[in-house]
Amino acid sequence: MLSSIRTQLVIVLAALIALILVQSYIAHENQAVLNRGVDSASAAITAVGTVKELERDVVDLQRNVLIFKENASSSAITRFTRLMASIDVKLDTLAQSNIVYSESDENHVLTRMREHLDAYEDNFSQVVDARAKRDNLVSEGTLANIIALQNLITRLVEQGEISATTFDKIENQLILAENATLKYLQKPDIIFVNAFNQALRPFTSIVNGESDSSAERITARVDRLKADFLTLTQITQGNLFLVNVVMAGSAREFLYLSGELANNVSAQSDAITMKTYELAAKTQKNGELFSLFSILLALLAAIFTIVRILGPIRSITSVFNKLSQDVQIENIPGSKRIDEIGKLSRAAMVFRDKNRQTQKLLEDAQNLNVEQERLNHELRVSKLKAEQATASKSIFLANMSHEIRTPMNGIIGLIELAQKQPLSNTVKDYLDKAAYSGQILLSVINDILDFSKIEAGELKIEEVNFSLHSLFDNLIAVIALRAKEKNLSVRFSVNPSLYSQIVGDPLRIAQIIMNIGNNAVKFTEQGRIEIDFDGALSDSGDVFNLTMRVSDTGIGMSQSQLSRIFKPFTQADGSTNRTYGGTGLGLAIVSQLVQLMHGELHATSALGKGSEFVITLPLKVINPQKGVLHQTPALPHDSLYVTDCALLPQAYIQHLQLPSQSIVTIEQGKDKADLPAHLLIDVPDFATFRQNLSWFKTLVEEGKSVGLVMESAGSALQAKYASLWHNPLIMHPFTPIQFERFIKQVIAKDTSEEPQIVKDEESGEKNVLFEGHVLLVEDNNINQLVTGEMLTNLGLTFDVAEDGQQAIRKIENSSEYDLILMDVQMPVMDGYEATKALRAKGFTDIVIIGLSANAMKEDKQNAIDAGMNDYLTKPIKQKALTGKLAQFLTN
Repeated sequence: MLSSIRTQLVIVLAALIALILVQSYIAHENQAVLNRGVDSASAAITAVGTVKELERDVVDLQRNVLIFKENASSSAITRFTRLMASIDVKLDTLAQSNIVYSESDENHVLTRMREHLDAYEDNFSQVVDARAKRDNLVSEGTLANIIALQNLITRLVEQGEISATTFDKIENQLILAENATLKYLQKPDIIFVNAFNQALRPFTSIVNGESDSSAERITARVDRLKADFLTLTQITQGNLFLVNVVMAGSAREFLYLSGELANNVSAQSDAITMKTYELAAKTQKNGELFSLFSILLALLAAIFTIVRILGPIRSITSVFNKLSQDVQIENIPGSKRIDEIGKLSRAAMVFRDKNRQTQKLLEDAQNLNVEQERLNHELRVSKLKAEQATASKSIFLANMSHEIRTPMNGIIGLIELAQKQPLSNTVKDYLDKAAYSGQILLSVINDILDFSKIEAGELKIEEVNFSLHSLFDNLIAVIALRAKEKNLSVRFSVNPSLYSQIVGDPLRIAQIIMNIGNNAVKFTEQGRIEIDFDGALSDSGDVFNLTMRVSDTGIGMSQSQLSRIFKPFTQADGSTNRTYGGTGLGLAIVSQLVQLMHGELHATSALGKGSEFVITLPLKVINPQKGVLHQTPALPHDSLYVTDCALLPQAYIQHLQLPSQSIVTIEQGKDKADLPAHLLIDVPDFATFRQNLSWFKTLVEEGKSVGLVMESAGSALQAKYASLWHNPLIMHPFTPIQFERFIKQVIAKDTSEEPQIVKDEESGEKNVLFEGHVLLVEDNNINQLVTGEMLTNLGLTFDVAEDGQQAIRKIENSSEYDLILMDVQMPVMDGYEATKALRAKGFTDIVIIGLSANAMKEDKQNAIDAGMNDYLTKPIKQKALTGKLAQFLTN
């Protein structure tokens, strides 16, 4: 056990640590003695300072007593009380100090000082009370008696009981007595006492010649005056004695005791200091002896460590250094020792044996490194080729997209020119479809070209002054058109305070909002699209932050899908491209454009609950401006907003200055006896419009200006609205300028032109016209064209669905159809399944007429069994269709 170096080192270190601990203890004790001495000296200095402060406080007490004696100042009493409290605190401090307190004398000095202080305070209280009594005696006694005596002799002379001569003599003597009293109050001297008595002495002889009753009354009042003055002199002399003799003696005794206390403290401090020096010298001597012993023991430990440990370790280290340099060593010292040095020597022998093996492994590793370097070189070359290929691909893609877009622009331009020429409806329809297909193809090409430019770093962001109104018009024109195809509701709102003229890249801003808006329409089968614009100047006033928010109620995305949508050529999942189409570049371009504009893009979504995109772009403004609605006037103060659920944004309602009491429901509006001259009425669907149309027209006939606010509707239904209503009308989505024009029309009672009556071109007679909105469910384009033309000739508006599933979505999104023409054989979902699904969803009142080329009786029965109301056989004739519609629609 003891042969182990570790054990030997532990013993040596334990001895050294013990010596260090003992030495530390001795040093600590020595320091503690010195600290106690220093603390005692400090306490003595503090105590002496406190005693000096007590002496100053006692002097201040005397000064305030003299001040009070002279003028009876209440502030002197306050200062006296404050000084007494301060002295009391200092006496408590001295009583708690070890340097002051002494058990041998039982702290009699502090006790006597406190007794004198208490007596001084009691005497001052007597002085204050006596002064109050004196002042009271002066005001209510002596001087009051003089005044009362003056009043008495005045009444007596007026009553004729004493003569005027007697009155003058008494008046003179009273004046002398009053002067003596006032002088005595200023200076309590026996001269003024004698003067007072001398002034009252002649009263007996003065009143001898007067009536007995008058003399008695005057004599009685004079006696009372003498008694009060005597009491006044006694109180004053007693007060002087207290102040000048008793309290002055207490103060001198207190000052004497404070000096004695200071001497005691100094003497005790000197004794403590001497004792401290003696203890410190003794402790220092013991410490020096112990330090010498510690040095000897440490020297022995160092010699032991050098001889037994450091020397052999140095030798073994030299051996390992030589082994690390591949020097062959045959004899290794210390290998026969049984301690750790011996183990280390034997380990060196093992290391020597392993060294040869390591050399062999090193040579093998060097060969592997050479091979790895060759492979790395080939990898770098391959990577460079891949990067060059990628760059070439981007350049090629950009060039090819440009070459394709050039002729495409020509094709689209020629189609647009052809559309402006006089054409038949068929040719016009063909051209419209060709133009629409061309726009889709051009959009794909533009996406590819923009993406290539961004990858190549060639896309530049412009900064030009442009109007947001043009951006709003283009946005509404494109997104609303696509939304109408699905009967989706589109809401567009702008903060009324938003600036209209800003500096930025209008083309790229439009591209951002168009891409996101078109995606919202593409991936929303039912519900609503909301587009909001807002903006504000930064705190510094040099940056205009434009915020655009697009939200939908579409299919939504999971978090994993949301993380991929901004990657190029990527959509939410693999089925998206097959179901909805698209290149997967739109959102990637949006993200990169926002980054180039130093903006922010945030997207949130939930699977099956829709998505929301918020874009914030830092732009510039030339000058502070008014808001986009600043030219839109407020409605007259008595206007009324009739709505069951507001279709106008809240900010627009506030801009029109419509208070809450000016907003009523349709039923409340109908019940009002006296409606104002200007009304805004919300019409959420065609059923509400048709139900209340007669009321609307009655209001117009009564001279009211009525403006209708409509929910989004298809083109056909929109035309139906326009044919039935010739007054101000606005339909979602609308721009701020359209809203401004609409409000001005309402205020000015502007109306539109009356609709023309449709004539039969062949006979010149009026066609049979029906009222209603029809959904034509037909997958064949030719049949859609033929049947649609028939419906138009009958005065009906219609929408088209190309399969049963699309028909169900349109009806769920807008249940304003009066009749459905349903083909029974269609892809995706046939007419039978679609009819059953509609009836199961609760659409039991809507009329469904089946269309089929099958003319068998069982075919019609199958249609009736599926839930259809009737059945028509193809090819459909105008007369047959008219007769069938006459059963269900009014004309």
